[in-house]
Amino acid sequence: MNDNSVYVFGNEIELPMLIHVSRVRSHLASRVTWHSHQGFELLFLLEGATAYEFARDVAVELRGGHFLVVPPSLVHRGLHNVRSPSTICGLALKASRPSSWKNSTFTASDMVSLRSALEKASLKAHPFNPALRWLVRRLIEETGNYPGNPRPAEAAIVLRALICAVLVEAMRQMLVPPTEPKEFVAAAIAFLKRKLAEPVSMDELVRHVGFSRARMFDLFKMQTGLTPNDYLQRLRVEKAQEQLRHTSRSVTEIALATGFSSGQYFSTVFARYTGVSPTDFRNGAKPTGPSISRAPARTGAQTE
Repeated sequence: MNDNSVYVFGNEIELPMLIHVSRVRSHLASRVTWHSHQGFELLFLLEGATAYEFARDVAVELRGGHFLVVPPSLVHRGLHNVRSPSTICGLALKASRPSSWKNSTFTASDMVSLRSALEKASLKAHPFNPALRWLVRRLIEETGNYPGNPRPAEAAIVLRALICAVLVEAMRQMLVPPTEPKEFVAAAIAFLKRKLAEPVSMDELVRHVGFSRARMFDLFKMQTGLTPNDYLQRLRVEKAQEQLRHTSRSVTEIALATGFSSGQYFSTVFARYTGVSPTDFRNGAKPTGPSISRAPARTGAQTE
């Protein structure tokens, strides 16, 4: 666990189906080593972008506004042992026996349906709908506030209700085909790519896409999970990775060529998103996190 992690266990809130619910907020890359869970794990990425790799030679990229289902006992970790900056809500579930679902809103037949949906949806990124986004945000807040709550019984009721509601809404989304980014988002991303090496004004981006500032930010974040500025920073880090691999330019030269104001600031941002310094990356250290320049994708061996 890192300093921004909170875990609440099922036995604390009298919900036997739950192994734990977790809230993780990280502003810097953090280590996530190989591990597994007895039951299904659902990872809801509210903000940021990160990636996970699995013992089956499968990697899944995950962006804000999407969730991932990890099947029971499958060993996994953050890509290259690192999780990129992100806000994540995790649910680890016991889905093996009907008795586990005591104190939940699910019947025995509901449990069978949910387990089937989880099995079919495993190792794929699924989008939030507005209801699920709201529920996950509430669950993150309540999970973070639970330790030390002066009214633990009432807080446990809220957590049980939210966990069940999140599972119901997630099951709906597991059965919906993924949607592609809207044309507006593609236009905004193309604009950011053209401006990669230049100072970029968000007002200029607003004028380019033709939406109000608030509307543009809402739509962009809904589709990508990132603010336009965060997306731009990640694009610049990717471009810098290419130059570190394939050129002999200095770190400062690469920083200025990819839109950073100084080598020091570039090194800070690079380490924040990759977990390594530009120099260590050039010397062979593996980067972390998903490629921001392409849509969320599933790579590696097929398991279906």
